[in-house]
Amino acid sequence: MSAYTIPAGTDIGHVHLTVSDLERAERFYCGILGFQVMQRWGDEALFISAGGYHHHIGLNTWAGKGAPAPPPGTTGLYHLAIRYPTRRDLATALLRVAQARHPIDGASDHGVSEAIYLRDPDGNGVEIYCDRDPSRWPRDGSGVRMGTRHLDLDGLLAEASKEGPARLEPAQVETALRDLPGWEGDASQLRRSFDFESFPAALAFVDRVGAAAEELCHHPDIEIRYRTVRVRLASHDAGGVTERDLELARRIASLP
Repeated sequence: MSAYTIPAGTDIGHVHLTVSDLERAERFYCGILGFQVMQRWGDEALFISAGGYHHHIGLNTWAGKGAPAPPPGTTGLYHLAIRYPTRRDLATALLRVAQARHPIDGASDHGVSEAIYLRDPDGNGVEIYCDRDPSRWPRDGSGVRMGTRHLDLDGLLAEASKEGPARLEPAQVETALRDLPGWEGDASQLRRSFDFESFPAALAFVDRVGAAAEELCHHPDIEIRYRTVRVRLASHDAGGVTERDLELARRIASLP
């Protein structure tokens, strides 16, 4: 078989877990960690996500309600990892876990990320973590150097109390969009597509957007489809659109 490298844009779309009690699993994943229910299949399956995707996690009782967990020392899922967009979001998740008095198994600073380990009510391993900026990842001549060091949980929890940008109300976003031709969206996200004459022109525009974003220290989601660039703006630490997103939208709109 010939050598093959998987495309860089490939990712893990979702994880599907067998559980013994669907309501109990929902209380953990939605009640504590904050996932949103996207669809229910009666009392047998539940599909949940972050941010409106069709599902990041599937939960089912198809093995039977009350089904036993696999015995220790067998192969299977080690853990699923839930990546939060910011350190403050991870701190908020940890705080909610602590407030729910849900036990954790451990916590580590891996250099590239900070991670907390726990188990869901069915004993499935769960990692909640946030990445450091790739520019801060430890490296040597052979590549990334991950490790396992003590994670300061008190320092992490202090992040949860820091004030961030305030999420705008729907009426405020609606009013602001009147002065941003081409942009659309709501209180959760701003969106706009830009069309160019060539693929190189689209790439050059993305470079200019990146420079504007760096000036504000606020980074949009960007998708390139040949000659079309789609930009999405939201402040993840505020859970929606803030003044920071509006300012970046204005700067992008003024780019040559």
